[in-house]
Amino acid sequence: EQVSRHFKVCVLEPDRNGPAIENMDSLLGTLLLDGGEGDLYVQTSDALGHKKYVMLYFSAKYCPPCRSFTPLLAEAYNAHKRHLQTSNVDGDEIEVVFVSFDSTSLEYNQYKSTMPWPAVPFDNLWRMGIKDSLSRAFGIRSIPTLIILDGQSGDIVTRNGRSEYSNFFQGEYEVPSGCLVS
Repeated sequence: EQVSRHFKVCVLEPDRNGPAIENMDSLLGTLLLDGGEGDLYVQTSDALGHKKYVMLYFSAKYCPPCRSFTPLLAEAYNAHKRHLQTSNVDGDEIEVVFVSFDSTSLEYNQYKSTMPWPAVPFDNLWRMGIKDSLSRAFGIRSIPTLIILDGQSGDIVTRNGRSEYSNFFQGEYEVPSGCLVS
């Protein structure tokens, strides 16, 4: 298995029920692509260093359930950001990181452009083996999957983030049923 000097393979520790995480750099690599359509890189430690929760979003453009869930997660994420701005609350304690299962950079870039959060760069997913290492470490068997981690310890808060994400975000947003969530 090829491992870069900037990435350490996660090793399972049975008592933690997840990968041993030295820091988010060791899990995701040292650089993330900023959210949206741009090609701006951000240091992983800067983007995630002080977060209470880090949500790893395993998804792909080719996956219809993923394309249905992504707008829901994005709406909750954006509502949370708006809530923080209007409430003058210090500290943004949550970040989502896209971990793509797309097999081409074209699909990756098209899909990533719909997401307001950072992403593991496409080349790093494959060249550095980050996608495969994360998939093994977290037991990813299907997508979309949202794993919520404690941002400081790396412990798994929940493996059921698709059902529980709204418990972590604040703010009001609409879901497809027309209901308002707050």
